[in-house]
Amino acid sequence: MLKGRTRFIALLLAVLLTLAACGGQPTGSPGNEYGSGGATTEPTTAPPAQPSTGDELQVDRSRLSSELRFFNWTDYVDPSILEDFEKEYGVKVIVDLFDANEDMLAKVRAGRSGYDIVTPSDYAVEIMWRDGLIAKLDKSLLPNLKNIDPDLLNKYFDPGNVYSVPYMYGITGIAYNRQSFPNGVESWAVLFDTAEIARYRGQFSMLDDERETPGAALKFLGYSLNETSPEALKKAQDLLIAQKPFLAGYNSSDVNRKLASGEYVIAHAWSGSALQARNGLGDEFSGNPDIAFVIPKEGGMIWMDNMVILADSPNAYTAHVFMNFLMRPDIAARNAEYIGYLSPNVEAIKLLPQEIIDLYNEGFAPNDEVLKRLEWAIRNDQTAAFTDLWTAVKGE
Repeated sequence: MLKGRTRFIALLLAVLLTLAACGGQPTGSPGNEYGSGGATTEPTTAPPAQPSTGDELQVDRSRLSSELRFFNWTDYVDPSILEDFEKEYGVKVIVDLFDANEDMLAKVRAGRSGYDIVTPSDYAVEIMWRDGLIAKLDKSLLPNLKNIDPDLLNKYFDPGNVYSVPYMYGITGIAYNRQSFPNGVESWAVLFDTAEIARYRGQFSMLDDERETPGAALKFLGYSLNETSPEALKKAQDLLIAQKPFLAGYNSSDVNRKLASGEYVIAHAWSGSALQARNGLGDEFSGNPDIAFVIPKEGGMIWMDNMVILADSPNAYTAHVFMNFLMRPDIAARNAEYIGYLSPNVEAIKLLPQEIIDLYNEGFAPNDEVLKRLEWAIRNDQTAAFTDLWTAVKGE
């Protein structure tokens, strides 16, 4: 899950800190803020699906498909929201899962995937529109786009948001069990120093991601996570190969569950996955109150995932309606609370419960000091070297 600048997060932090100072969140009536394949056209005027919500989108039910296929990251949407969408619009959302942008890209690039909406990370959005894999959005069908933080729009990977809208964002660091690390965690050394990791061999994991895990190694070594010099990449590769015998595995799919259960005592993790380990995930599994999350002193990664519609989607109109639904403040707040990642929806942030705000302030969201230590992953001709590095490490 992955990348431009950090000013937009200051708004989130300002809201969170204001809410925390007030001892609660402001009240308000939650409103609706947030086809046919190929190009979309203007919707036909029809009675709103739910007049009481005040949604500006007038949905033409005759254009809705009976099903929508959603290709998404693991544990990355509240199932009850999908049920509510079906109740409201009569459309069943079928979800398939991926654990890495590269796996998603391979499946989509092959063609005829059958998917309508996908949630690529920032750099992957650029790859997809340059390769003609995603359709231009019809903004007239997305009135709830008004709820998205302006600082999260018009980023380097999709100027003008022609193809994508923000879904969630987060940071990548270390999740750990405070019972096993009573003095806390400060450095990536806890995952790379062989003298350290020998103590918990087989009880920790690294993300199964060709940018995240080499990026963590590079940060530990004192480089940018985007460093591509042969010398730096060789050092990172050697470090990862030395670490490998101590690992439980490379894991991007169920780190949350293994941390919560105690199978892992520490892990390289996304912030939302760590928060899921702390709080649990609905009826899926119970949380562990001893789980904490930290960005090491050497720094970490910040990233944003986005919603896009595939160019060959047969249900483009319905896909727009679903996107708009997910950007409704009440829906976006429920989704963020359930999955633990950071919402780009400024109106949704106001609806988050105090317990989530407290966890953000505890470290599951970045403060001003942490922001200075975060980098976005960039992609250029030189960063293709990470694929070779990762292939070598995985094949060792």
